[in-house]
Amino acid sequence: MKKIFTLITIAFMAISASAQEIALFENGGTFNNGFALTTPNAKLVLGNDRTSKPYDVKLSSCKDYCAQYFGQTVPVKNEETGEMEDKTRVVYVVGNQNPKDGEPDGDASSGSGYKLDKCNLPNSGTYYMFTPAKDGHVCAFVILNSGKNFFVAKGSDGSCLPLSEIVLKADGEEATDVALNDDYTVSEKLTGTVEFDVVANETYYIFCTGSKLSFGGYAFTPAGGDVPTDGLDIEPALPVTFNAWDVSFLIKKTDVKAGDKFIFHIDPVDVEGWQWGAQVLPKSNADWSDLGSAIVPVQGLGTFEITEEFAAVINANGGLRVQGMGCCVTAVEYVEGTDPSTVTKEEFDLTKDWSTWNGNESVVYNADGTLTFNSAVWGGLAKWLGGVDWSNYDELVFEFAEPTTVPVQVYVQYSEGDPGLQYYNPGVTSASITLDPARKGNVSQLALQTAEEASINVKSIYLTKSSAPTSVQKVELNVNDGAVYNLAGQKVDASYKGIVIKNGKKYINK
Repeated sequence: MKKIFTLITIAFMAISASAQEIALFENGGTFNNGFALTTPNAKLVLGNDRTSKPYDVKLSSCKDYCAQYFGQTVPVKNEETGEMEDKTRVVYVVGNQNPKDGEPDGDASSGSGYKLDKCNLPNSGTYYMFTPAKDGHVCAFVILNSGKNFFVAKGSDGSCLPLSEIVLKADGEEATDVALNDDYTVSEKLTGTVEFDVVANETYYIFCTGSKLSFGGYAFTPAGGDVPTDGLDIEPALPVTFNAWDVSFLIKKTDVKAGDKFIFHIDPVDVEGWQWGAQVLPKSNADWSDLGSAIVPVQGLGTFEITEEFAAVINANGGLRVQGMGCCVTAVEYVEGTDPSTVTKEEFDLTKDWSTWNGNESVVYNADGTLTFNSAVWGGLAKWLGGVDWSNYDELVFEFAEPTTVPVQVYVQYSEGDPGLQYYNPGVTSASITLDPARKGNVSQLALQTAEEASINVKSIYLTKSSAPTSVQKVELNVNDGAVYNLAGQKVDASYKGIVIKNGKKYINK
């Protein structure tokens, strides 16, 4: 059974006495339809803007008010010198289509814009869905054009929050209140924040009609005060700011076991010569030897998984000592997990990083965590793996939300030899392939192929040790290792000519 022990203390830039959770977009990241920006008690999901193009990622200058919540240190080109310099900016996203209530029409949104009397929520275009797990208060960075109707609407019934419950503030040395007119517009362009209270498990749609709302992350403050400080003995008391290498803290816990994990809540701290959020590095209490796992979040949650070797060191030395630089640990959770030896199923993340074999195919990341593959004849929904070890698994499984209407084929490319293929006639709700025992220790690619054009809603993709999995854990596969592979999945060097794969993307090496 899973238990969570949590220690929360003073949070970074709290709006009130409650612990505040801040979620920001990563500079240079790729954010597609259905991408979820999460904190422990809230998530923001990007709406269904386009079927084949991610949201644009841009930078906004900021002053003291917005910088304290949403500012990040990012490289910016100096137009006079041409050199890159570190500046404080807000990283924000913006879509490509105005929000409308119709389904996406290829690469365009369709239907009508939101009306207060119709409560017709958007289904396509640029919009953002915020869902809290607790009652609380949200403050989000937005860039809103003048004369455009701005709404915060409830997903349960489509009704918009009244004007009195939506607070807009312009960025500056201090926040300046901005009036939202009776028609839900602002008189001048706003770069600043929107604030409103939220109810647990309600989804709030944030958007403006006739325009594409820019969004730069959120700060969520759960109601009801801080989480009780039960379960963990930490010395010195949190928060601990790592602004020098001699700073550390000790987690006095000596009954840890393999399969458990520590989760660190981390906020950015500017340290001269360092990017904030640089590192939290577990060390043993006795000799400070490296336990072999660095937690390096940009901001948010960093997880330290406990193996049998780590458990023995931690228990023998009186706990876990944590050292870092350029960040602040505001909370630590300890999660009791399943013994890794009993895990029989590992799922792939369906919200990002999937590609296709042909240019006329597309992948849509859905808000419910599934994906839709719009296929061509013998195209493929693919993930490049670069030689991962699947020795602990026997089978790769695709599950679909509804029976397939066309023949499909599961494809596994090993680093050597011909691929493994398993063909299925139309009408199946799952498709699987048994892994080659002699070659599953080095797998370069997986794919789902279709014999005809179709749209297939993929519910889950996972590896399993048996036909009846009993427990689940997520798996993240690192394909961004910088190595170069040919289309057969074989590692090649810079002299190789032709189409190559690097960090999960195709390039032509001439």
